[in-house]
Amino acid sequence: MLDLERRCGPFRLRAWGLILNFVFNALALYGLTRVLTTEGGAGLLALGIVGTGACLALLARPVR
Repeated sequence: MLDLERRCGPFRLRAWGLILNFVFNALALYGLTRVLTTEGGAGLLALGIVGTGACLALLARPVR
């Protein structure tokens, strides 16, 4: 399986995953504001929610 404690550049893969999770959270919030202001944005909201869920499912594994 994927070793989240392996270094990739200046950070471990787990830290890169948390950064990606932050991006998906921001995308979901931006999509939500667009939906609430009736300017569309349902696709961005869905992408943000699915991406956040995938990141959480991957990053929730404990360190060995």
